[in-house]
Amino acid sequence: MPEGDSVYRQCKMLREALEGAVVESSDFRVPSLATSDVSGRTVVAVVPRGKHILIRLSAAPDAAQMRSGAEPLTLHSHLMMDGTWRVFDRAQNDDAGRPGGRRSSRPGAGPYRPRARRGGSVRSAAEARTRISGDAAIGQGSHTIRAILRTKDVEAVGFDVKDVRLVPTRLEGQELVGHLGPDILGPDWDLEKALGRLSAQPDRAIGTAIMDQRNLAGIGNVYRVETLFMTRTNPWARVASLPDGKLREIVVLAHKLLHLNKDRSIRSTTGEAPRGRPLMWAYGRDGQPCRRCGTTLKRGEIDDALLTVGPELSRTAVQHLRTIAWCPRCQAAG
Repeated sequence: MPEGDSVYRQCKMLREALEGAVVESSDFRVPSLATSDVSGRTVVAVVPRGKHILIRLSAAPDAAQMRSGAEPLTLHSHLMMDGTWRVFDRAQNDDAGRPGGRRSSRPGAGPYRPRARRGGSVRSAAEARTRISGDAAIGQGSHTIRAILRTKDVEAVGFDVKDVRLVPTRLEGQELVGHLGPDILGPDWDLEKALGRLSAQPDRAIGTAIMDQRNLAGIGNVYRVETLFMTRTNPWARVASLPDGKLREIVVLAHKLLHLNKDRSIRSTTGEAPRGRPLMWAYGRDGQPCRRCGTTLKRGEIDDALLTVGPELSRTAVQHLRTIAWCPRCQAAG
């Protein structure tokens, strides 16, 4: 599942491409938004909130022609396990350079041409070279498209994004993200509030509690595994059983790791620059020697903490076990 740093990079890419631009046309391929149209609205901001992406749109310039209402709207999406937004230059018809020629962009009709990288872009060179067509070279074809925003110059396409919704911007907190804890990469980050929410659940396993987005937003399985390993914390230890200061150490380290990686296309948590692949202490290394003590890292499963998209336990709630790696010596149960 994409984590807070991945969502941050997606929003940075979308912000560079869309912010301040007018939406020429939109296409929402989810039943609830099948008749919605946000063309004519300006993209005011692109905001990450935990693992949620909020694309804020201006009020409609001509309310009489807008099916979605006149007031400012927010387009919400969640990447969940395999969603992604990508930005492409608008393809041109063969006659685009002739008088009366026009730009054309029909997803799936021909190859998408990835947008040229600009200064400050966080997209990797490999992604910049990728060509995506309807029969998809990377597993994300036109059939997985859920949302498209087209401006004069670019086309932002949401592949397999979940919980795509349009809500009045004034209701963002109430309907979209108000249930989230402090955002570990956000301007509202509040360490004490996060610690308070975690401490209020003394009987939960720490590995479950720090994944609950209602306690603090942005940590996923990668940073759970790495943070608990680096702080020598057993993932199944109850919050109340942690030594004094340990909970603070865990959260402070998670905050540091996400910030260190938020502008990297390849993660590293070891203090060394990644060399073409992520460089981790424990994540994905079960069965290999511990980088610290040499003990074989074990593979385990832990409750994923009711990863809900919405604010309540509801039909959208998903509770299941996730695989983690841990060191039985460095992270021995206290």
